[in-house]
Amino acid sequence: MMTEGQIAPESATGLAGTSSGPFIAPASRWRLPIAYAAIASTALWVDLALILGSATLAQAIYHKIPDAFEGEFSHTIAAAIFVAILFVAVMRVQRLYSPTRLMVWEDQARSVLAAWCGAFLILASGVFSWGVSHDLSRGDVLLFWAIGVVALLGHRAAWRFALPQALESGALRGRTIVSLTCEDNVPPQLTDDLTRHGYRAVAHFHMPDGGPRAEEVIESVISLCRTSDIQEVMLFVDPERLSNVRWVARRLRVLPLPVTLVPFGTLAQLFQRARVDIGDTVAIELQRAALSPTEQAVKRVIDVVLSGIGLIILSPILLTAAIAVRLDSPGPALFRQTRHGFNGRPFRIYKFRTMTVMENDVVEQAKKSDKRVTRVGWWLRRYSIDELPQLLNVFLGDMSLVGPRPHASAHERYFTSAIEKYAFRHHVKSGITGWAQVHGARGETDTLDKMERRVELDIWYINNWSIWLDFSVMIRTVLVVFTGDNAHLRRGFFGGTRGGRSRAAGCWGTKRRRPCRSSR
Repeated sequence: MMTEGQIAPESATGLAGTSSGPFIAPASRWRLPIAYAAIASTALWVDLALILGSATLAQAIYHKIPDAFEGEFSHTIAAAIFVAILFVAVMRVQRLYSPTRLMVWEDQARSVLAAWCGAFLILASGVFSWGVSHDLSRGDVLLFWAIGVVALLGHRAAWRFALPQALESGALRGRTIVSLTCEDNVPPQLTDDLTRHGYRAVAHFHMPDGGPRAEEVIESVISLCRTSDIQEVMLFVDPERLSNVRWVARRLRVLPLPVTLVPFGTLAQLFQRARVDIGDTVAIELQRAALSPTEQAVKRVIDVVLSGIGLIILSPILLTAAIAVRLDSPGPALFRQTRHGFNGRPFRIYKFRTMTVMENDVVEQAKKSDKRVTRVGWWLRRYSIDELPQLLNVFLGDMSLVGPRPHASAHERYFTSAIEKYAFRHHVKSGITGWAQVHGARGETDTLDKMERRVELDIWYINNWSIWLDFSVMIRTVLVVFTGDNAHLRRGFFGGTRGGRSRAAGCWGTKRRRPCRSSR
């Protein structure tokens, strides 16, 4: 048996096989009095105590301490309990008490302020609705809010400072374990994670494949667990050795201790996926939809409402633009082209015609001083008015207000083969504007690097989607349009593919988030 925090070399008495060498935990001069697994519940209870303490302190200060526990005290405590339950519930649902989230200060500060203010807004609404506003002092409530927000942010700052240091120095109190593996070498990251999170591995056993030697190792593990203060057995398993797990687990049943499977390699990635129970059958989700059915429904409702309002409000501009296009040059007012949206499904996109040509399959990107652009078309492109008919695509369900910009079919074919992650942009509906566009990734895409950057931005949007992110993109889009940042002929803000011949498939295009525009 080795000293605390050390994984024993396999040459120790009773062990089989060889080890890559001992792993020794960093020495710690101080220890937190809690285990890693208890951090979330500890942070939750501290929040509750801080909220109730803030209410009590506010009452005491506001009523000059001598009368602190008279009059409105019971009402203030009742309000504090109500606010505490709301606040803690919101933070817990968002998993903001997990140790990894507690170390992200920006995330914590933003969430605390939002949840704290939201809880007080709900409290104010309830007090007004129930007609009990006379039972609470406004000054008392405001002081409670101020003290509470400082206390809660201070609590987060303490975790942000102490937790990383505790993990780095191995100062968390944990469980005493024995590790067992069928592998020649255990990835150092696994043993390092165990040590940093408070586990004390007093011995490590290597078990060969079957035979008398394997029996000897199991007997050694059992003997050590019965004669020492061992709290858990951890079994490190590679996917190629899964056949041994059942036998080892059956032999270790004689111990009244938990036996934990620690997978690594491809097996660890599989265990990180979501699990779905289908009757008695267990299914592992290898890939989830970008948006859940509820999220899709919410996004669709917003699209229908806002696009409908937009079509009504902007109808004079749409009518004026259509008439101007018809009078300026021969041809229809609207330009229709095949694009690919959600799940790669083709649809007909609507735009105001800004060119003298109507290309569809093979398109050429518009260039500065392009002779194909009409006089009216130049102004329409300058202020992105040519894109407004796409509100009809949004209303009909072909597109969304926010999402990766759609590209012409020729561009789709080229960039699907040229850029590995291009197809991911079809996991959500195409948008009139997008995360890539508000970050400057728009206009001409004459190199693959430009296109790849757009795709990365599109993927980020899909992975981090929220209603608030959509509203943020819409607001930023309006600001960019009115400040003239997009006022360039070949840098139309909403930018789908505007064409351009590719070296391979006849045109340049864009990926997920970095659309090029097609010629009109």
